[in-house]
Amino acid sequence: MRIVKYLLMFGFLLLLQTTLIPLLSIKDVYPDLLLIGVIITGIRHGATPAILAGCLTGFVQDAAVTQLYGLSALAKSAAGFVAGYFSREKVKYNFQVTVGVVAATALANSVIYQSIYYFDSGAGMGWVILRYVLPHCLYTVAVGTIVHAAWPGGLWGKT
Repeated sequence: MRIVKYLLMFGFLLLLQTTLIPLLSIKDVYPDLLLIGVIITGIRHGATPAILAGCLTGFVQDAAVTQLYGLSALAKSAAGFVAGYFSREKVKYNFQVTVGVVAATALANSVIYQSIYYFDSGAGMGWVILRYVLPHCLYTVAVGTIVHAAWPGGLWGKT
């Protein structure tokens, strides 16, 4: 039953990511709702399910792209590990800790994805960080914070 809930959740997030998020994009910066789903999986169930969820959602995202197939899967798998790492630690989740986990996970995802994607572009790493990594990370953290505040039980709620 739990797998069905997560399939429905990721299906809904994918639908929102492809329909609503392009309308909310600022220039070419947009939040990653599928990453928020990976974070939820990591916080609730640990690193291994989050890595698997990140890999699968990354492959789904990569299916729509024609270049660098597997990059989203790599970045989301690493982000799933980061999110899941904090669930095995016996930390007390409150609002600040959850926002910190979302920020660390979004930063790991953005650093891996954007630095590999723009590796051969001739842009310096500082420019890539300021132009792509930080805006994507901050936008995802903002949306993750809103989801956490609006969702009953927050991101760590029981399923």
